Amino acid sequence: MEERDMLTDLEFDQIQRIESVGDHQEYLGRPLPAYEISYNTDENLKAYVANENGAFQAVRHRDWRWFDFLWMTHTMEYQRLDNFNTIVLRAFSLLGLITVLSEFLLWYTSSPTIRKIIKTKRK
Repeated sequence: MEERDMLTDLEFDQIQRIESVGDHQEYLGRPLPAYEISYNTDENLKAYVANENGAFQAVRHRDWRWFDFLWMTHTMEYQRLDNFNTIVLRAFSLLGLITVLSEFLLWYTSSPTIRKIIKTKRK
């Protein structure tokens, strides 16, 4: 992150060292240990800085958390948010496929056009 990307007027609230991630979904898959810097903003802004090189790893805010919540409900993954090959999603996908196939069957059996074609073939 370059200096032109930094906001100099932000006041930080606290700095916390992160040793393990656990269910802390804002910092999954990045180098540990790291520091979480909380700022005094309306957006609940937090920056994550890697301990090994001092580089910014992630910046999270209220809008990002809303997106994260909507993504979680979209993929039906409620634990880690990065695995959308879950039993729940597979079950809903299978039900969706069954619904689509049954609609094709319903259309085929009740379509006036198909009935006319079948009647003309029988004659």
